[in-house]
Amino acid sequence: MGALHDPGRPAHPDPTPPADVLRAVQLMFARVAVGVVSAVVTVTSGNAIKSSIRAGDPALRPDQVESQYARTVGIATGLGVVVAVLFVLVALQVREGRNWARIVTWVVAGLGVLGGLLALFSSGTLVEKAITVVALLLDVQIIVLLATRSANEYFLAGKAPRY
Repeated sequence: MGALHDPGRPAHPDPTPPADVLRAVQLMFARVAVGVVSAVVTVTSGNAIKSSIRAGDPALRPDQVESQYARTVGIATGLGVVVAVLFVLVALQVREGRNWARIVTWVVAGLGVLGGLLALFSSGTLVEKAITVVALLLDVQIIVLLATRSANEYFLAGKAPRY
């Protein structure tokens, strides 16, 4: 049985993904890169994070602020790496025509759009706002490209017709 009957993989006469799917995958990789840049910008704006920690609890000593800052950056960095790796793995599955990966991508990119819109109306530097706009536009493009006719045909090829 093996790969010929894999229900997650459509049976394509031509296994080459259409241009829209390939472009979406490229944009998914670009989105990961933008996330890395965003994380670097956030980490390098340590004074703002420390000010926020101090504002949250003015009684903290400087060493406690530093400790909480290090813990916050460590957790954020660790989660960021995990999310980036998972998104790259999902992008590879999108390229292979796995419809579940397309759906996961729509959910993640949709959350990215919502988060990006909210971030535009929050405080932040001009650089942070610019990165947010780039990420937001990438997420919208990914969603649209994976919803095109050629993408739909690629992901749904070989599936039972829907009535």
